[in-house]
Amino acid sequence: MVDPARRDSTSAQRRARMGGGLYAHVFQALGQEIIDGTLPVGSIVFAEQISERFGVSRSVVRESLRSLASMGLLESRPQVGTRVLPRERWDLLNPHVVHWRSQGHGYREQMRELLELRLGLEQVAARFASERMSPEQAQQLIAAADGMGAAMHELHDLRAYFDADATFHRLLLEGTGNPVIAQLSDTIGATLHARAVDTRPGMHDITETSLTTHRELAHAIAERDTERAEQLARALVTDTLDEFS
Repeated sequence: MVDPARRDSTSAQRRARMGGGLYAHVFQALGQEIIDGTLPVGSIVFAEQISERFGVSRSVVRESLRSLASMGLLESRPQVGTRVLPRERWDLLNPHVVHWRSQGHGYREQMRELLELRLGLEQVAARFASERMSPEQAQQLIAAADGMGAAMHELHDLRAYFDADATFHRLLLEGTGNPVIAQLSDTIGATLHARAVDTRPGMHDITETSLTTHRELAHAIAERDTERAEQLARALVTDTLDEFS
């Protein structure tokens, strides 16, 4: 007799292989349309119409709508249907929502909002990381800062630069030893990865000062210089906020 749990797992894997690409396409398209306002707040989303539009099964549509609802973009109510929710209900820290907003008209507003969040968060993270980060983690942080410099000056590869930047900030937040703080690394990473492929004003502004501050911050943390690490983290985000503004 086949174990029910194993059967369910196998079934789920098969659905993922067959519908993963279709699901991702519907999920990404609808999420972007909600963020952009193409699907206005309060409008009703009909699964049948979505199924016909994308040429996918109802099950793919339902899974996509459930995922979007989990992020606060949609709400399903009996006798009403699935309606689009206002921004006040969105999970604005969800990496998918961050990505969609970064592609829309409000990208500058989001950059400012997230930089202001980082202004407080990363000062605290730098302090905790300088106290708690292991020597191995500190060396990885230094390597990420060096990778940013190499990507800019040797490779001239903007995507590699922002990849290294995202790694730097993930290591910084993880180095706090606080899983709640570390969880925000996906949010910050989504913002940095979006900048790598965005050609709009302000998204690619990178200065030598920023590179230097990343390196100095990494070394301050490795040297357990708590006060300097906190100061450099504040300067890093403040300078970025000023540049973007």
